[in-house]
Amino acid sequence: MADSEKKLDTLEKRRPAGLLPTVFQIFLSLLWGGNHVSIKASLEYASPLQVGWMRFVVGGTVTFAYMLFRKESFTVNKSEIRPLLIIVVLFTIQIMFMNVGQYLTTAGHATALNSTYPIWAAVIAHFLVPTDTLTRWKVLAIVLSYVGILTIVFGDVGIVMPGVSIEGDLMSLLSAVLLGLRLVLMSNFAQNMSEAKIMFGQLVIGITLFFIGSLIFESPQYTIESRFWLALAYQGFVIAGFGFLANAWLVKKYLPSTVTFYSFIQPPAGVLLAWLVLSEDPGRGLLGGLVFVVAGAITFGSESLIKAKKREALA
Repeated sequence: MADSEKKLDTLEKRRPAGLLPTVFQIFLSLLWGGNHVSIKASLEYASPLQVGWMRFVVGGTVTFAYMLFRKESFTVNKSEIRPLLIIVVLFTIQIMFMNVGQYLTTAGHATALNSTYPIWAAVIAHFLVPTDTLTRWKVLAIVLSYVGILTIVFGDVGIVMPGVSIEGDLMSLLSAVLLGLRLVLMSNFAQNMSEAKIMFGQLVIGITLFFIGSLIFESPQYTIESRFWLALAYQGFVIAGFGFLANAWLVKKYLPSTVTFYSFIQPPAGVLLAWLVLSEDPGRGLLGGLVFVVAGAITFGSESLIKAKKREALA
């Protein structure tokens, strides 16, 4: 290892994820697998931006309670304004693409495409995190996953699956790119500020922007249907609350690409739930694409785990 690399490694607090954070990330991925299914179910009763702000209200209560429990400050320091604004803008645009994309395509497609965010996180981290560089195995993983993306997007559109559209798939893919960027930036920013404060800030601004956007561009409707409220509770308490905080904690403690790539469990979990809950039959393109996406994620994840074990052995 070169002297410059050793110096960077010494200064870097984040480490490759080992066994326990990996297991925790897999558990989170199982939960996230149901996110797009719950969004699709709620969109049967409400519009995309409306679902967004209602989800953030529920998730915000979890984050607020967590910060009170931890006795964390809600005061935003001058040095924290710029990082918060960057994260909030990315978060708002990403969730908008995710919800509208989900509205325009199936839950299975949205789950598979959104779960490619680790690919983008790995590429972006190579440029923004000095100790989280690309290797030949990461490149192989990215190539496999890209093949999977193309298979998913073009394998079913207008051929096998009703309810699938190029527009919806591309919006879901853009959402994944922005999520990868947001997680890497959040990992960097959280080295100097509370990750919970970042989460709370993005939820508060997200509620405001999505609420205003819904009033302007949509015709909000409200329902007492239990299916809608159960779906919203899952998105809010489980994902926007617990899931957001847990992911933020992981990327603060560990190198972004080494925790995000363990989300390979999301696509099969999401497709299975879409079939069971929404009666969506997986098309040939989706099933074929999943094989490549999961193969890419496992390739990357295996290398990351081996690296973490070597580092622990040398420590």
